[in-house]
Amino acid sequence: MKTLLIISALLVTATAGFAADDPVTSPSNKPVFREPFTLQLHVDKEHFYEQKFDKVPFTDNGNIYLFKGDEFGLTLDVQGDRIRGIKYQPDLKQADVTLKFTQEIQADGTAMMLLHIHNNTKQTLTCDALMTVPGKDGITKTSILPVSPGLSGYESWPHPIVQLVLQNVQVQKPQ
Repeated sequence: MKTLLIISALLVTATAGFAADDPVTSPSNKPVFREPFTLQLHVDKEHFYEQKFDKVPFTDNGNIYLFKGDEFGLTLDVQGDRIRGIKYQPDLKQADVTLKFTQEIQADGTAMMLLHIHNNTKQTLTCDALMTVPGKDGITKTSILPVSPGLSGYESWPHPIVQLVLQNVQVQKPQ
C-alpha cells in the first residue's frame, strides 16, 4: 500500500517532469486542482482498494490526470497542427473534449475500467497513456486509439486503475 502511494506520487511528478520542456502549456496557465479525496476501487467480489489523495491537478503541463468517477472537459488551444495548451473545462457544453472515467461492476463481481472520450474538435486526437494499478509496482503504458472529429472513443481495461494519465495529446488535420 505504501509502495503504491509512493508510485502514484512519482507518476504525477514523473509525468510533469516529462512535459517540463513541452510547449503544450504556457506559464500563465495555472492548473485547477481537485479537492483531497479518497479513491475506492472494486478489485473483485471480496476485495477493495482504497487510497487517499491530496492536491492533484486535472491537467498540468499537457498531462491529463484521471481517477475513477472523473467527468470533465478540456479546452484545447490549437494553432495549426499543434496543441499549444490544454485547460480543465468544468462546463461539458463548452469543452473541446469531454472525458468520463468509470468503474463498471458486473453481476458476477468482476469489474472493468471504462474511459469515454468525446472529441468536439475538427481534428483527430491522439495521445499516449500511463497508469498505475493496485498490487503492481511501477507505471504501466497503455494504448488509447485515435478519436475522430465529432465522435467518441471508448477504452476499457479488465482490472482496476488507480490513476490514468493521458499525455502527448496531438491533433491530426482532416484529410
